Amino acid sequence: MSKFTRRTLVQITAAPLAAQTHQHAGQAAAPHPRTVFFSLHEFETLQVLCDLILPADDVSPSASAAGAAEYIERLCANNARLARTFRAGLAWLNAKSGGSFAKLPSDGQTRLLDSICDRRAAKGPGVEFFDWARKMTVDAFYTHPAGYKDVEYKGGKGMTEFEVPSAALRQALAKAKLQ
Repeated sequence: MSKFTRRTLVQITAAPLAAQTHQHAGQAAAPHPRTVFFSLHEFETLQVLCDLILPADDVSPSASAAGAAEYIERLCANNARLARTFRAGLAWLNAKSGGSFAKLPSDGQTRLLDSICDRRAAKGPGVEFFDWARKMTVDAFYTHPAGYKDVEYKGGKGMTEFEVPSAALRQALAKAKLQ
């Protein structure tokens, strides 16, 4: 397994983002630059899969709109075991779909994923892959600004002072038998 730090991961993922140009509202979006680790067919399958795991809703964009597929692709490009798991899983998904998971009707996509979603009950090569795909899609989304907004994350800001909530202080003092 490849060993790298969070700093290295940020450098790997931030470089393509730094190369993007500023875009004004109303302009057509340029195609998203991405690495070429996965084939276009594999990448399309991964995008559809990410969107089935975390679809868009009234508050947030879909996982692929938040860059989940690109995030997973960059990690796979730097980790041989993960790359094997995803390449085999995407191939399995496409084979089970008659060649293209992305072109399968949505109810067929859902049925196929339902058959491998419970790691304890399901068997087969798609199970481990789908477990990884769910975890990594969620990781990618909730470490993106869209994910922060989705859960109304308020952290990451400096504090000038901190007050212990009085209820917590009373509970701690009572538990320590100091009150």
